[in-house]
Amino acid sequence: MKFLKSLYPVLIWQIVIWTLSSLPSRSIPSFKIIGMDKLAHMFVYFILGILLNFWLRSRKFRLTEVVFIYALLILLAAADEYHQYYIPGRSVMVYDLMANVIGLLSAFTFYFARSGLRKAQ
Repeated sequence: MKFLKSLYPVLIWQIVIWTLSSLPSRSIPSFKIIGMDKLAHMFVYFILGILLNFWLRSRKFRLTEVVFIYALLILLAAADEYHQYYIPGRSVMVYDLMANVIGLLSAFTFYFARSGLRKAQ
């Protein structure tokens, strides 16, 4: 459990995300079900947020600091989507970015609901 409270799982998962998004499109299996791609984006970034939550809970951050950290993750998600412009066969999709943000905001909602920040602020 001590490992989950470190920043390493977040960094490892972020590296996995960037590695997978750096693969050319012909190397990635495509989903035949409409919307499954967006669900995958939401799930991957939700997991990133949940891993971040373990680290955040092990420290005492104010709400503004937590919001700032999540804003940085949203910027990283946008940078990840943008960098796909330079990958052969990949493209920048606003809907993918929106799905990434929804995944992160869902994880933030879990953090907010479980941390008791509402009472402290």
